[in-house]
Amino acid sequence: MPRTHSQVHARSYFGEFTATPLIDWLNAKGRPGNDPVEKLLEWNARMQSEVPWPVDETKAYLARLVRRTKFAVAPVLVGLRPNRWQVDWRLVGRMAAAEGLALIKLLQLAEQGLLGRVRKCAKKECGRWFFARFQHQRFDKAKCQQETFRSDPEWKQKRAEHMRRLRHDKKLQEQGWLKPRKGAK
Repeated sequence: MPRTHSQVHARSYFGEFTATPLIDWLNAKGRPGNDPVEKLLEWNARMQSEVPWPVDETKAYLARLVRRTKFAVAPVLVGLRPNRWQVDWRLVGRMAAAEGLALIKLLQLAEQGLLGRVRKCAKKECGRWFFARFQHQRFDKAKCQQETFRSDPEWKQKRAEHMRRLRHDKKLQEQGWLKPRKGAK
């Protein structure tokens, strides 16, 4: 029986939709080297290890950023019907639109307590930003995770031992000394 469209849907996680413009900005080519959005993320990561955290310094930095860029959003009425107004929020000031949206989304995630989920991939060669769906997630893709673990000498040793055991068991099964496991071919 073929699946209908309603049965096929991707899973989404709380905060993931909000984080998408932020992740897009962080992974964009040509982003400025002194990106304030990335700086705020780095401060948040440091905040978990440094106690007490200089709250006033963070507040002052954000206030300076808003003043320097004249950061603001303004409502623009784009459609009007009875009981239904279409309002588009436009960025006003000297900040690029994508950067401004990323900053807004960063602040929304911080307000929701999800800013710690925006991370860089733990694979050194990758370094892409991603939204961690789970607290323990360290890699943006399964491929990065597998490549990292496969290059680990400890993993290689365990894998070699596992394969030796499998070959030994198969040899014993062929000789009739060991019964095959249920479900094994």
